[in-house]
Amino acid sequence: MTTKKSYGYAGRILRVDLSKEKIWTSQTQRYARRFIGGRGVNQWILFDELNPSVSWSDPQNLLVYGVGVLVGTPVPGACRVSIDTKNAFNNGVGSANAGGHFGPELKFAGFDHVVISGRAKRPSYLWICEGEAEIRDASSLWGKTTWDAEKIIRRDHGDERVRVSSIGPAGENLVRASSIINDRAKAAGGSGVGAVMGSKRLKALAVRGDRPVEIAEPEGFMEAVKRSWSKVEAAPGLKELREKGFYCSSSGPRSRLWEIGYRPVRNGQDDYWDPERMERISGEAMKRYVRRTLSCFSCIASCMPWVEIGEGRYAGTKGEGFWNNSSNSFCTKFDNDNLEAAIYAHSLSNQLGLDTDNAATVIAWAFECFERGLLTREDTDGLELTWGNHEAMVSMLEKLACREGIGDFLADGVKRASERLGRGSEAFAVHIKGQDSLDGIRISKGWALGVVTAPCGGRHLRGAASTEPVNSYEGTPLRVFLREQFKAILDMVGVCSYIPDQTPGDLAEMVSAATGFELSADRLMRVGLQVHNVEKAFNTLHAGFTRKDDLPPYRYYNEPVKSGPFKGESLNHERWEMMLDEYYALHGWDRVTSWQTRECLEELDLAGVAGRLEEAGRLKTLSEDERERFLASRKETAGFPYRWF
Repeated sequence: MTTKKSYGYAGRILRVDLSKEKIWTSQTQRYARRFIGGRGVNQWILFDELNPSVSWSDPQNLLVYGVGVLVGTPVPGACRVSIDTKNAFNNGVGSANAGGHFGPELKFAGFDHVVISGRAKRPSYLWICEGEAEIRDASSLWGKTTWDAEKIIRRDHGDERVRVSSIGPAGENLVRASSIINDRAKAAGGSGVGAVMGSKRLKALAVRGDRPVEIAEPEGFMEAVKRSWSKVEAAPGLKELREKGFYCSSSGPRSRLWEIGYRPVRNGQDDYWDPERMERISGEAMKRYVRRTLSCFSCIASCMPWVEIGEGRYAGTKGEGFWNNSSNSFCTKFDNDNLEAAIYAHSLSNQLGLDTDNAATVIAWAFECFERGLLTREDTDGLELTWGNHEAMVSMLEKLACREGIGDFLADGVKRASERLGRGSEAFAVHIKGQDSLDGIRISKGWALGVVTAPCGGRHLRGAASTEPVNSYEGTPLRVFLREQFKAILDMVGVCSYIPDQTPGDLAEMVSAATGFELSADRLMRVGLQVHNVEKAFNTLHAGFTRKDDLPPYRYYNEPVKSGPFKGESLNHERWEMMLDEYYALHGWDRVTSWQTRECLEELDLAGVAGRLEEAGRLKTLSEDERERFLASRKETAGFPYRWF
C-alpha cells in the first residue's frame, strides 16, 4: 500500500522496546491532523497508551520525544523538541522542552517522534541515522558526564555533526532533579525526565540525517516565512538580544524580573535583594564573561551567550548559556553574589545532567535547615551550608547528582526530604504538586496562577502571565487561560517562546502552507486547549490531583514579602480562591473538585477522554445555568487578541 506523502513532517514515528530489543515504526499522520506535532502528539500517546497503575520508574512507562511540525524549516526559532513522560515527582504529567540542533536532526534522520518503552538489560544508547535505528551498548558511557558522552559518541561514529541527547550521573542515579541535555547545554528540565531515562538504562539518543522536509505549498510557505522574519527583525530589543544574549539584555537590577519577585531570596524567605548585590550579578556584570552569542537551529535571536572565566577560583570555566533561571537558582536562592560561582554551577549542572531549577530548590531548603539547626555538619558531610557559601553550593550539586551522603537524602526532592526530616521543615519546602519549584510568586499574581496550575507542576513557561500592575488579581485567570493555549501551540509547532511578536495567526499560516492542512488561529488555539485538557485528564487519572493541588506552597501562601517596595505583599487566600473559581469556569471544570466536566470535554471533541474519566468516577456535570455561562464564555474567548496578555 502506498503511504500518502506527509508534507511538513518526516512522516514516521520510531517505536523502541528496550526490554525486548525490538524496533518498529508507525505513521505520524495517525495523530498529526488532530494534535499537530511535538508535545500535542506526545501527550496524546501517553494518555492513550499508559495505564494509571504504571509508575514513573516502571519499564512500562513511556519516554516520548516529539519534534514540532515546523522544526527543520526556515521558520524563526523552529528548533524545539518536547520530551514527555510520567512525572518522577508525582506520576502525573511529565513534560520538558529544549532547543538547539537535536530536534531538527531527528527530523532530518527520518522521524517526528520516538516512543521508548521497556528497560534495557545493560546500559544502552539509541543510534538513529537516515531512517534506520539500532540499540547499541553504552556500558563504556555509563558514569560519564553529558559532555564526555557526546564527545565519545561523535568520535566512535567519526562524525562531528552527530547530535546527542543524553543523561549524566544524575539521571543514571535516578535523582528526581535530573534533566536530559541536548547539544551540551540545552536542558530539557523539570519532571525528572532524566531519571525516567536512567530508569530505562538508556544513556543517550544519537541522531544523524540529511533527509529534506518537503513542503506542501513551497511558494506560499516561503512568503509567510519571509513575513515572519521581517516582523521578528523589527521587534524592539532584538538587536540587543542578539548582541548580548538573553541574560545580559534582560537582567538589569531594575528589570521586570526583579520587580515581579521572580527571584526569591534565601529559599524564598524574601523576594527582595539589596540593589548593590543585584548589580553584582546583573546582565551588565555578566558582559565581562561573554565572548560571543550562539544560535539554535534557524534562530534569529542568537540569545545564548558563550561564557568564559579567565582567572580566580573558577578559572577555566567555559560553555554555553546562562539564563535568568541560573541567577535565580545559584545567586538569590543562596544569597550568593559571586557571579563566577553561579556560572560554574550552571556549567556543572549541564555536565552532571541536573535540572538547575529543581536541584537548587532542594539544596536551598537544606541550607535553610542548616540555618535553623535542623541539619548539622554531621548531617551535611562536614559542609557549612551557610548563606553565600558558594563552594558548599557547588559541592552539594556534585553530592546530589551522585547520591553521595546528604545528596542521597535530597535526591527524591524537597517534599519527600522534608517529610522525612519533619520538625517543621515542611513549611519552607517549596514545591507544587510535589515538584520542587523555582519561582517567586507572591508579587505577580499572573505569574503565580500560571505556575501553580501548570499541569506538570510549578513550571513558569506553561501559563505564567504578566499583569499590570504586577500585583493585580484582575483579569489574571483569562490571561493564564489564553497563555497556556498559546504555549501549547508553540510546543506543537516547535517554535521557541523567546522569538518575539509571533501570533497564532502567523503560526497557523506557516503550518497550513507547510502541511497542506487548513488551519486558522482559532483552530490552533482550540487544539492548544484540547492538549491542555488531555494533560488535565492525565493528572486526574494518574496522580489524583484535585483543587487542593492548585494551592501555592505553604511559604508563599502564608508568609508575606519581608522587605523592599512590595513589603507586606502576599497571596490573599480569598482572592486566590476567587481566581481559581474564575479559571475553572473559563475551562468549564467543576469548581469544587477541579475535575473536568462532560460539557467541557464534549465541546472540545474529547468524548473519549470524558469516557475514561467517567469509568474512573472522576467526571462531573455542569448545571444548566453553568453550562449556558460556559458556552457563552467559549464564544467570548475565541479569537481573543493574543497581544492583550
